[in-house]
Amino acid sequence: MNRMLMNMISAAVLLCTVPAAGQAAFGHWTEDEAGMPAYHYTGTLPFAATDEYGNPSNLPADPYFLLGNYRLSLVTHVSGIFQIVTAERMWARVNADEILPDYGSNHAILTVDSAGRHEIVELVGLNSAAADPGIASRQFGIGFARYDYSLGNGITCTRLISVRPSESINSGFPGFLVTAVVRNGGDTPVKISYREGLPVNFVCMGTQMDPPQTRPFGYSCEMSTGGRGSYVVADITASANEFMPAPDTDGRSRYETCPPSVYVYAIGHGDTRAAAKHEGNVLEASFVAELAPDDSSMVNLVIGLVYDYEKMSPDRQVREFLDGADWTDMASGMFARQWKAAIPDFSTEQDRILRREMYWNAHFVEASAKYSRFFGETFIPQGSVYSYHDGDNIANRDHLQAVLAACYTNPALAKSAIRYVMKHSGQDGRIPRGSRGYGYVPPTIYQESDQQLYMFDAVAEYLSVTGDYAFLDEKIVSYPPGRGAECTVLEMLRRYFVYLRDEIGTGPHGLVRLLNSDWADSFLHRYSPNKYIWSAESHLNSAMALAVLPDFIGAVAEAGRDDTDAFLDAVEQYRTALEDAFLADLGNRKFSARAYLEGVEIGMDNVCIEPQCYLLQIPSLPDDRKREIWDYVKTRISDPEKTGIRTRERPLWDGRPEGEDGGIWFSLEYPMLLGVATFDREEAKSLLHKFTFDNFAKTYPRYWVGHWTAPDEVNSSLYRSGLYAFWLPVPDYSLSFQGFCSHPHTWPLYCYFKLYRETGL
Repeated sequence: MNRMLMNMISAAVLLCTVPAAGQAAFGHWTEDEAGMPAYHYTGTLPFAATDEYGNPSNLPADPYFLLGNYRLSLVTHVSGIFQIVTAERMWARVNADEILPDYGSNHAILTVDSAGRHEIVELVGLNSAAADPGIASRQFGIGFARYDYSLGNGITCTRLISVRPSESINSGFPGFLVTAVVRNGGDTPVKISYREGLPVNFVCMGTQMDPPQTRPFGYSCEMSTGGRGSYVVADITASANEFMPAPDTDGRSRYETCPPSVYVYAIGHGDTRAAAKHEGNVLEASFVAELAPDDSSMVNLVIGLVYDYEKMSPDRQVREFLDGADWTDMASGMFARQWKAAIPDFSTEQDRILRREMYWNAHFVEASAKYSRFFGETFIPQGSVYSYHDGDNIANRDHLQAVLAACYTNPALAKSAIRYVMKHSGQDGRIPRGSRGYGYVPPTIYQESDQQLYMFDAVAEYLSVTGDYAFLDEKIVSYPPGRGAECTVLEMLRRYFVYLRDEIGTGPHGLVRLLNSDWADSFLHRYSPNKYIWSAESHLNSAMALAVLPDFIGAVAEAGRDDTDAFLDAVEQYRTALEDAFLADLGNRKFSARAYLEGVEIGMDNVCIEPQCYLLQIPSLPDDRKREIWDYVKTRISDPEKTGIRTRERPLWDGRPEGEDGGIWFSLEYPMLLGVATFDREEAKSLLHKFTFDNFAKTYPRYWVGHWTAPDEVNSSLYRSGLYAFWLPVPDYSLSFQGFCSHPHTWPLYCYFKLYRETGL
């Protein structure tokens, strides 16, 4: 049986390692028999590259991939290091590195004894066998990470990490399976010992940059064993480092007072002896076996989390988790069948690049979405530095943008994510920037003026794709729970509109006011919101309203309800007045201005992408006028770029032309693509290919961030092109969490469905 299994594994490796055309120097894409993609990393570690000026790129030294489900994020590094991340209550790392931020700590050690030879092999870490491409083959796919080692003298080892997808909203197994298969291909018997484990070092993202002794809470572990030694548990306890009120387990809180328990469960097979133990704060599973020539041994360990409110033992969790695992095919992880059922089928797509990237992006949606216990919903976080470094659930507009793709890939997830944002809302229709901690909405200077527009966009897409008009009658409790009033979704939408019309309002030119923040936060840095908040107007907000509201009106009208007539009439009156004002302001110009502040006109002689991307989506604007605008705008901000469309022709502010003031932002260039699609679908398809990870990899073959994921933006040709515009206060930029932002994954997925599969799957 073991020999058959190992032969099957070897055949699968050969099948999957055919390089794709145009591969980078450090890796290439592969596909399994079902066409599901994986990335084969072939480079050495630690990773290093320079920019076009010869300076260090500041890219993380240990590239990483994201696995997960609604109750777990698992960041798997090329070196075999992993980060166990929970966001169920608040964002935290369970096995945080003691020194490095945004990094994990774990170990896997193989010991081989044979004929006087005693060899100890470190399988994990930047100085381990996993770092050497001459020894290790490393593949990262949908639901799995796989490391194959050739250790000499006929000894080979496969270490496979598998995560099972969530099968319904607010559910999922908060853990993962590690499978190791050791084979003796030599001609003498060997004794092998395999050990794998992790230190339990619970650190909330929001405090990771602070010295441990200055953090509001510290966390200690109480260890215990169970299952006759088959598993070991660390119960994590929080203790305040300074004065704190008595913790309330269910109340809103900035701090984590009820962390989960962590366990390691050892599972042996056949004659392999398995045990679990602890030492200090380290949990470990160990296995011992004797292998004759051409023999193999499989071992498994499950690493999982348990919360007090679950009242579930590790034994029961593990049994339910492993039910359905495929023990006969390790090529694409132990839960490949479940993953194929969890994401759409793109196998009929003839464009190889689009097929690969849409599979990859659809996996991201499911792996990144997180269950929020406080709000009782599952949402798609923006991720990247906001979640994985700072531990923030911001901004709600970003969660709503991700909903657009989920309307096609998983409508139940899309609806839950919409409800999640609604449950943040006040009774007056205000949508705050977001939350952090456990349901905690912090005070902020941000008075954002566009959140309601993103809500209208998301709801319109959800209703039009699903026809789920009963959603309008579902009940929502406004923030905060316990004191908030209950109302229907439809009533909440009415409140959003009144807030947009009356609280945000319009300014001197009849355009939607800016308050002190629309999509871009840069206005706060340059101009005082105390001076301009009352009169500042946003051309971006105005164009977006004119692009979004017609679809929203049409989607709600399709419900065929008499009680929406007055509401939709009011929205249409608002839209008509705004359109008259906006088009009068635009006149015969070839692009829209960016914003009006009191006595300050921004973007009058400098093309800024922000309003143009929604200007081209306005249904009433004639196609020939749209083409005239696009033909001019693209020469200024699209044609000069090889991989995207930058935010502006030239910087508006003093300083480097990067970030909001010159970078390429996925949440802006994809709406521009949709605008172009309204009058030239072939041009829009060309843009979709321009924005792909594949094109980025060909343009910047020396960088890894951008090849399979990206942050929310990358620099343009104006400065350090292709790299992230750092703004975090970290001593070493390479230690900041780059990549796995939702925008570069969800926006292309949404645009793909709009361009290629308008009616969905």
